[in-house]
Amino acid sequence: MDNHFEMPDKLIANLVRFLHQNNGVFSKRGREKEFKILNEQEVKEIEEIFKEIFER
Repeated sequence: MDNHFEMPDKLIANLVRFLHQNNGVFSKRGREKEFKILNEQEVKEIEEIFKEIFER
């Protein structure tokens, strides 16, 4: 994720933990609160990258 998006390490750790708990997708609450800085395209890219890495 670090290679594609510039975010503080703590935010990336939270993002990975959040996606792991929610089967690789952002919940509505997560997108509206914790990760509201991400646009729709970034959300899709992050979900795809997460799936590539963790669903092997």
